[in-house]
Amino acid sequence: MHQVLFGALSALSFGSADFLASLSSRRLGALRAITGMMLVSAAALTVAFMLMGDFRRVGLEGTLLSVVHGTAFAFALALYFRAMATGPVYVAAPIISAHPLFIIAFALAAGSEPTLLQSVAMLGTIAGVAIVAAGGSSASDGAPNAASTLHAFASSIVYAIAVVAAQKAVPLNGEFATIWVGRLSGLIALAALFAAKREPLHLPKVWWPFFCAHGLLDTGGLLFLLFGSGRDLDEITAVVASAFGAVTVALAWIFLNERMTPLRLLGIGMTFFCVGTLAYSS
Repeated sequence: MHQVLFGALSALSFGSADFLASLSSRRLGALRAITGMMLVSAAALTVAFMLMGDFRRVGLEGTLLSVVHGTAFAFALALYFRAMATGPVYVAAPIISAHPLFIIAFALAAGSEPTLLQSVAMLGTIAGVAIVAAGGSSASDGAPNAASTLHAFASSIVYAIAVVAAQKAVPLNGEFATIWVGRLSGLIALAALFAAKREPLHLPKVWWPFFCAHGLLDTGGLLFLLFGSGRDLDEITAVVASAFGAVTVALAWIFLNERMTPLRLLGIGMTFFCVGTLAYSS
């Protein structure tokens, strides 16, 4: 139940953050929207860590895992938007939404032993989120291409690495230090991307309140994800948190009047049912 509760809170936070990101990315571009969010997040975490963190717990191994987490998270987001830009959503979105499959595979290889009911419910949750991601698109959106599919698979794998690295760093350095070091590493990775693209970083002042809301929600999503980790069956938290895609779609339907297809409704219902099953079985 502990894993499901924090996973659900993480999904709500991440889903709301991604809804805001979808608005800012359209006006500013994906990399600028991500960078603004991460600057706010890093600043907030610096204050929180100075007030609440314990520097004595910060060790080399946990710090290295945090660097892997933050760098992987930044590149996963960049690959995610690249996949959406180079090919149809109906191909890229389900692949990216299925990233918990790699997390489950890692957990099983590391010796995790979920029950049959928990395993079925986790796979059902992933399938439900993938249905929601693909349910609003059709073949008329464009033909599949190798580049988009490759970027989507890469994003899915790199995002899974980011989650697993963060979950492994928490018992060593704690939640705040893990995310704080990760955010700073992610900002360095984004700076490298801007330098490689030779693009100036221009973040209009009018967007900073938006960045604040986005950054705090995204940070909350990560913290809830890590608060639900550090025990057995960490993969349950990650799988439930992956339902953020359904939350984003629901918010777009409510506030932007975007189309809610019967297939998406089926996927949302399937996701909630499987998350409820996980809560019952945990």
